[in-house]
Amino acid sequence: MFAIALGMSPIEKITVAISASIFIIAFTWVSIKGDLRKIANELIEDNEDNENNKDN
Repeated sequence: MFAIALGMSPIEKITVAISASIFIIAFTWVSIKGDLRKIANELIEDNEDNENNKDN
């Protein structure tokens, strides 16, 4: 959108769009990966706690 306002050529517009898309996808991927790791660690801890309680 800002590329149009700056009067960029079509190739520059495509480059900006691709770069922005890659950035957004990478940021989203890292956020999801971090959330999944946190959830997995919590599940592992819960599972270990349950196993320890069964042994006692």
